[in-house]
Amino acid sequence: MSNEELKIVPFKAGMQLQVRGVPKHGCDRFSINVGHSKDNVALHFDVRFSYAGDQRVIVLNTRKDGQWQNGVKDWNFPFDWGQQFKVTITLAYDRFSINIHNGDVLEFPNRLGDKQYDSIWFYGDVLLNGLSMA
Repeated sequence: MSNEELKIVPFKAGMQLQVRGVPKHGCDRFSINVGHSKDNVALHFDVRFSYAGDQRVIVLNTRKDGQWQNGVKDWNFPFDWGQQFKVTITLAYDRFSINIHNGDVLEFPNRLGDKQYDSIWFYGDVLLNGLSMA
C-alpha cells in the first residue's frame, strides 16, 4: 500500500479537487482524504474492492479527535482494477459533493464544520495520474 500526503494551497469552501487514477490489479481498497490531520479527517472517501468484510462498496466517513464516526455506505460501485477513474470533490460550507466518473453524485455532510482544510492524502494501491484544484 502507498500512503501519500499533500499539503497544498488550502482547500476552501467553493473549491473543487479533481483526482484521476487507476486502481492497481488486486488492490483491496484506496481512499481520498481531506482534513487537518490523520486524527481529524473531514472526508474519508474509501473505495473498497474487498476490505474488512465489505465487497465493492464506497464508504464515506469522518474521523474526529481520533475516533471514526458513523460511516455511510454506497453500493453503486463504478470502479474496476486497471480502469481509469475520475472523482471530483467540491467543498460547500455544510457538505462535500463527490462527482464520480459514471455520473453519480454523492453528498456527505461537512461534519467537522470547517471552511478550509489544509491536508489531502491518498492511501492504497492506486496510480494517481492527475490532480488539480480550482
